[in-house]
Amino acid sequence: MTTRVAVRTAHPQVAQIFSGASRLTTVERLTLAKLLLESILTGEPDDETNWSAMSLDTFQRDWDNAEDAIYDNWRELYGVPTR
Repeated sequence: MTTRVAVRTAHPQVAQIFSGASRLTTVERLTLAKLLLESILTGEPDDETNWSAMSLDTFQRDWDNAEDAIYDNWRELYGVPTR
């Protein structure tokens, strides 16, 4: 896989950061890589937060779709008055 393919398929924020980092010198990129790696290795991963974020993102994509949009106004659809 080439770098261009990896950047195209990366999350937009990652691609933007990579684009900025590509303008750095080799020493600057190595320093940045070292700092990023250290931030991962020394930080305590919070697996629960990571799983929650992924599940919420997936739920949002699944829930917010045109096919189910009719149910967004369920009170009107089923004639249920607001309190």
